[in-house]
Amino acid sequence: MDIRKIGLTMLGVLATGVWAQQPITEAETNALAAIRAQRTDGLITVQPWVQLLDSNRLGVGWITSQPSDGAVEWTQSENGGEWRQAWFSEDGLRQANTAMQRAVIGGFDPAKPIRFRARSRAIESFKPYSVAFGQPTVSQDRSLPARSRPNGAVSFLVFNDIHNRAQLYPLLVEKAGMPVDFAVFNGDVLNDPQTESEVVDNLLMPMAWFAAKSIPCFFLRGNHETRGAFARRLKDYLILPGERYYAAMTFGSARVVFLDTGEDKPDTSKEYSGLVDFDPYIEAQTDWLRREIAGDAFQQATWRLVVMHMPPDWRMDEAKLWHGQRRVNERFAPLLDAGKVTAVISGHTHAPEVVEPCPDASRGFQWPVFIGGAPSLAKATVFRVDADATTLKITRFASDGTVGAERTWKK
Repeated sequence: MDIRKIGLTMLGVLATGVWAQQPITEAETNALAAIRAQRTDGLITVQPWVQLLDSNRLGVGWITSQPSDGAVEWTQSENGGEWRQAWFSEDGLRQANTAMQRAVIGGFDPAKPIRFRARSRAIESFKPYSVAFGQPTVSQDRSLPARSRPNGAVSFLVFNDIHNRAQLYPLLVEKAGMPVDFAVFNGDVLNDPQTESEVVDNLLMPMAWFAAKSIPCFFLRGNHETRGAFARRLKDYLILPGERYYAAMTFGSARVVFLDTGEDKPDTSKEYSGLVDFDPYIEAQTDWLRREIAGDAFQQATWRLVVMHMPPDWRMDEAKLWHGQRRVNERFAPLLDAGKVTAVISGHTHAPEVVEPCPDASRGFQWPVFIGGAPSLAKATVFRVDADATTLKITRFASDGTVGAERTWKK
C-alpha cells in the first residue's frame, strides 16, 4: 500500500464513528480514495453535489475555504453557449459571506441534458455599502442526463445504513450497474454526527462523488441522523424540498414518496435528554401524507413507491414493537393501504429480507416491504429500481453482486 493510501485509510478511521471500521481490502481503500478526491485545493474545497428538489428542480451545494458568495452557471446548449446563472436566496438576501454554498436550478427542460459548474468569490471585506471580492473560482464541470425519458422510464438506487462507511458507495454502485437517474440515501448513512467533518466526509463528499458520475441524490434521515451535536445543523449543509426531510416526486411512470420516520424511542426517553419532539412531527407528516395520496400526481401514477428508513411490519407483536416502529405501523401504514402503494423500501434492521403483504387483508399492510442490509462490506446491500409504463422491477444486490431479492410487476 502506498503512502497516499495509508493516509486515506487513516483519514477514514479518524473522521468517522464506531461503525466506520478501517478499510480492509484494496477495493475499499481505492473506493474511499475516489470519494475523498471530491475534496480539492483552492477556494472551492468540496466539489458540487446535486440534490433533488422536484422532477424539474435541482439544488446544488459546494464548500469554500473561506466566506464567499456563490452561484451556479448552467446550460442546456449543445455547443456550451447560453450559460445562465442560478443562486440561493432567502428573505430577499442572496446567500453570501459563508463557506457553505447553495444554488437552486429551475426552469430547465427536463427532456434535455444539463451542464453546470459552481462559481464563487472570496469575500475580503463586507461593509454595509461596499463588499470587496477576490478573483472568481470555478468548480469542475458537472453534467446530468435528461430528467425525462421515453415511455415513463426511470431507474434509481437506494442505500441504507451505511453508518459512515463512505467507501461502500462506489463498490455497491458497481454491482447495481449504471446508468441510473438518481440515488436515495435512506437513513443512517451518518452515525450520530458530532462534527462538520463527519458530515462533509460521509454525506457531502459521497454526494459530490455521485454528481461526478452524473447522479443527483435525495437524502432521507434515519434515527442516527437525529442524534449527535450536529443533528440540528444538517439543514445548513443541505438543499431540501420545502426545507423538509420528507417529500413526494414524480419520475416518469413512478410517484416516489420519501418519508422521515424519526426516532425509534419515545420522546421522553432519557437518551434524548428532553430535546426531541417527534410525536407531533410525525403527526404533521401524517397529515401531509394524507393529502399526498389524495392528490392527482399520486393517483395518476402507474407505480406508487415509498422509501422510508424504518420498515412497517405486520408480523411484529405489538407489545414488542419499539415506539418508532409502532408509530410507522399506526400512522403511515393505513395511509399506504388507502393509497394502494406498490411497494415500500426500507432499512434500519440491518437484516435484509422481504416482508410479504399480510395474509389477513383486514389488517392492511397489503404491499411488500424490501429491507436492506448492514454497514459492513460483507452485509452491505443496495436496491436498484427500474420502472417504465408497463414494468416495475426492484432488485436487492449484495456487495459481491449476488441478488438477494428481486420482484417484477407488470401492467
